[in-house]
Amino acid sequence: MNKSVEQYWNAAYADSAYRSDHDGWLMPYLRLLRPERGRIVDLGCGLGHNARTLHAAGFEVSACDLSERAVERLRKEEQGIEALRLDMTQGLPWTDGELQAVVADLSLHYFPENITFAVIRDIRRALRSNGLLLCRLNAIGELADKPDAVPVEGDRRLYEDEGILRRFFDAEEIERFFPATEWETLTLREEQSGRYGKTKRLWEAVMKRH
Repeated sequence: MNKSVEQYWNAAYADSAYRSDHDGWLMPYLRLLRPERGRIVDLGCGLGHNARTLHAAGFEVSACDLSERAVERLRKEEQGIEALRLDMTQGLPWTDGELQAVVADLSLHYFPENITFAVIRDIRRALRSNGLLLCRLNAIGELADKPDAVPVEGDRRLYEDEGILRRFFDAEEIERFFPATEWETLTLREEQSGRYGKTKRLWEAVMKRH
């Protein structure tokens, strides 16, 4: 992964005053999950808001982030949660079909096309049959608040902004990365959420692995 992404988030989480907003988006989907079905991974967990929600509900959860600072803070603040520093572009450490679900809350949009496809394939590999991916993705409308974002040539919907790469999704882009031959779409809708003191436009999706 581009080192600048790690540096970007390490700098953010090194500030003890930094607290990313959390809106409880995951709560309605807990009914789709069962503690007895096994481990859930919070991929790109940040300060672990989703992992904490799952842990409090009785799930076995592994919280993972590229940022060492984020993982350090989560370990100190929530010692009952397994927190791992993980670069998802290097492959997930779980065996085929081991996981009942993966949560990826605004963490799948930092990569070029080939790496994005590889990460999604690896998530699918690690999920059990009918396992769930619960994710949120940058919506294309978010670009309205990023006037300095520069398109990356040869990779549609990928932009360079603040020194790092970000992908912005529309419905067609989501279908391209999550084809119906591999995923059943249970939920897909555009939402707005408070994030870092601003209104963020995003897609909320629940995908079932075929």
